[in-house]
Amino acid sequence: MNTMTTRRLVLTFSALGLSLLMGAAVPSPAQALIEYPYCMKVYTRAPYEDCSYSTLAQCQMSASGRSAMCYRDPFYAGRPGSPYVIKQPRVPYSPFGNIDPDYDPYRVTQAPGPHRAIRHKHKRKHHAR
Repeated sequence: MNTMTTRRLVLTFSALGLSLLMGAAVPSPAQALIEYPYCMKVYTRAPYEDCSYSTLAQCQMSASGRSAMCYRDPFYAGRPGSPYVIKQPRVPYSPFGNIDPDYDPYRVTQAPGPHRAIRHKHKRKHHAR
């Protein structure tokens, strides 16, 4: 290949890589967390639970013909009879778990002072005469 074709290929692939990188760097908006009252436990080689059912009948229809069972989610925060609960995520939202909202990565903390050995004063022993 000549140098002009090589330069075009390099420029094309770098532009494509840059556009993919910029698309991945755009933050997605925070999503509301939805909790449903019924869960289905599926027994396969890799068992899993799916808690996305509003009614027991809906869960049982999905479990029909499979090695699965439905149950009421013991951690469901909604009132009885409600199909789902929408919870607003804690700020900032992270798919990796809890993040302290007061955390500041740029906060400078004081370095601990020098450790000096504390010298204790010894009491003089008074001898009885």
